[in-house]
Amino acid sequence: MSFINENWMKFISEADFDTSNLHPKEILHPEFWEDKNLNSKIRARLLKIANDLIEQLGLTDFIDDIILTGSIAAYTWHTLSDIDLHIILDFSKIDENTDLVKKFLDSKRMIWNKAHNIKIKGHEVEIYFQDINEEHQSHGLFSLKSGTWLKIPEKQTFNLDISAITSKAEAVAVEIEELARLFGKEKFKETYDLATKIKDKVKKLRQSGLNRDGVSSVENLAFKLLRNNDFLGQLSSLKALSYDKMMSTNGGCHQKADIRLSIQESWQKFIKNV
Repeated sequence: MSFINENWMKFISEADFDTSNLHPKEILHPEFWEDKNLNSKIRARLLKIANDLIEQLGLTDFIDDIILTGSIAAYTWHTLSDIDLHIILDFSKIDENTDLVKKFLDSKRMIWNKAHNIKIKGHEVEIYFQDINEEHQSHGLFSLKSGTWLKIPEKQTFNLDISAITSKAEAVAVEIEELARLFGKEKFKETYDLATKIKDKVKKLRQSGLNRDGVSSVENLAFKLLRNNDFLGQLSSLKALSYDKMMSTNGGCHQKADIRLSIQESWQKFIKNV
């Protein structure tokens, strides 16, 4: 068994769920907030990060707002929380095919997120492009442009059903364990197909919970439990590794994508290859 597979099996056999990060805090993150006011230096830095990407893509004239959201803007923050920066714009102003625009912008932000590892106070910055008409569920929404709350977070009073949350997360973890076994047996196509199925399942599971009970749903918290304990990261890694193994040849190489194109050039290049 390869070094990678040995480490995989060790990860699966030793992994256990740490549920401590699911419990709400009594205060907002003290290194970011003081009396619900965002630290001015952090606000300026986050705006700089978002605006740099916006300018690179030529999106300046399309932006409606830049929002800080997710657990870092709520009482559910923890040591593994990402800093979720949502860049809000009207997709229809780029093209009437808004689904295509979403795919285009998603590809750009994934390239950016993979290429950068920016951390503020130990928390990684993640950028997301959001259509102005897209519903986003979060306990807190803070506008970085205006420096004001769009939705003020409230302290959470719900009781966590840890047993139900853990049960749903464990069901997915068992499937990821099976992925590791398949990969160890060099069944790369089976691994890739199952990884794709699991990722779709997790996405639907989380969305069903959000639609029914919001961010405090059992399904959404099971998703967070899997993510916080690195199971989703391992799932993504196995999918990517199995694909690479399926497609590997002795020649050829991948060129790095260029995000420093104007919005017009980049958009035209994108739609030609859809």
